[in-house]
Amino acid sequence: MSESKTSLYAGIVIAVLIFGALVLVLVNSPFPSSRLVHSEMIPTQPGSQIGGAMSGFLWDFRGMDLLFQTLILFATAICCLAMLREEIRK
Repeated sequence: MSESKTSLYAGIVIAVLIFGALVLVLVNSPFPSSRLVHSEMIPTQPGSQIGGAMSGFLWDFRGMDLLFQTLILFATAICCLAMLREEIRK
């Protein structure tokens, strides 16, 4: 194997390991400001809890949202690298 292929595979392995570590961190810890937001929620109507329930849902699942955004950016970067790579002709 040539040196460029070895460095490419090493870069891919490192990127996958970093992505895996990021996934583990995001899945195992709550979004930091969710506790603050839950204490300052304002209902949309007097006596209604819909504002608090909706806000709580959006802040509780923020980690999953960030995970999917990271996955999309990672896939986009890999696709851009694949489109811009140099072809070696023999």
